[in-house]
Amino acid sequence: MFHAWRFWLLIGLALYTSCTAGQATAPDKFPDVSQRAAAAFADNRLEDAARLYREAVKLRPDWDEGWGYLAASLFTMNKYAEARDAYRHTTLLTPKNGPSWAYLGFCEYELRNYRQAAEHLIKGQQLGLGDSRPLLSKVHYQLGMLYDTAGQFEIGAKELTFFTKIDDKTPAVIEAIGLNVLRMPVFPYEIPPAKHDLVMQAGVAGWNAYAHHVEDALKSYKELIAAYPNEPNLHYGYGFVLALSDQEAAVAELGKEIEISPGHVPAMIEAAFLCVEMGELEKSEQLARRALALEPKNYAPHNILGRVLMQTGHSEQGIKELETAVRLAPTVSAAHFNLAQAYQKAGRTSDAAREFATFKQLKTGQEGQNAASAQPQ
Repeated sequence: MFHAWRFWLLIGLALYTSCTAGQATAPDKFPDVSQRAAAAFADNRLEDAARLYREAVKLRPDWDEGWGYLAASLFTMNKYAEARDAYRHTTLLTPKNGPSWAYLGFCEYELRNYRQAAEHLIKGQQLGLGDSRPLLSKVHYQLGMLYDTAGQFEIGAKELTFFTKIDDKTPAVIEAIGLNVLRMPVFPYEIPPAKHDLVMQAGVAGWNAYAHHVEDALKSYKELIAAYPNEPNLHYGYGFVLALSDQEAAVAELGKEIEISPGHVPAMIEAAFLCVEMGELEKSEQLARRALALEPKNYAPHNILGRVLMQTGHSEQGIKELETAVRLAPTVSAAHFNLAQAYQKAGRTSDAAREFATFKQLKTGQEGQNAASAQPQ
């Protein structure tokens, strides 16, 4: 008796054999397509390269190099949305490749997806970017701009200081540093035309300051303040440079900044710190408390106030302030150092040992906001 299931089994086997035979005899197009794609890319025929690489990765979806060249072709043609999608594939296939993450961030920056751009540029930095100066410069520049436009000017300055190390004084760099000095949370295309000259002059002063060319920086700031005596943030920048050689003059300059900008917490913090160094504890306490009233979650004024209170015999209150500073900024080594000293002074040796150990483990240079206001003394 003929069974229906045997019939369908035979039909299935016949179809499977037919399909696999077709696959075995079909020519492999990948070598030819990939070679033509590489030749097009080498000849700078980017449209052809993108088309051919797109065809090649369809044939071999896990070809990470092909996705990379497809992304590079599209990026070079300023096709940032398509390049972004291709770079996403490269980051999936090579998740530990720092440059792939960086270029994904570049695409997102151009598309003004700034949150994602910052996330991916930072990831690229963490994974490592090699020693390509153009790549490193682009990452530092874009991160500097992203931190500045987010109001994180101290971190932005650290990124932009990179350019002083390679002696890069190009107009775009000077412009970016000028925005940082003036603490303007805008991108270059948003600078009001009437302010562009000021931004460029501030950039020169800032470049010299970040490069530790102190005399040149002082000269630039003097000229700027003579021309723009009431411009916000210039006296702050000038005071910061003056602090390296004349603390009293620096405090006076920071006081002028606070007069112009009554809510300028960084100026209050820096002046309070310098006053501690100069032994002007009453003035330091006033400035620290004023800063705290404006930014109660900023660790720096708690740290300074705690130090002042410890020096004026108010140990219990001082320790509370220093503990608050550590809680708000657990990665700031100076805060742990100052708390350790306070514990030691109060006879709390085990607590002091713990804080000293934490201080030693933390790296300077990863200290968060306004580290100058909280150096261990």
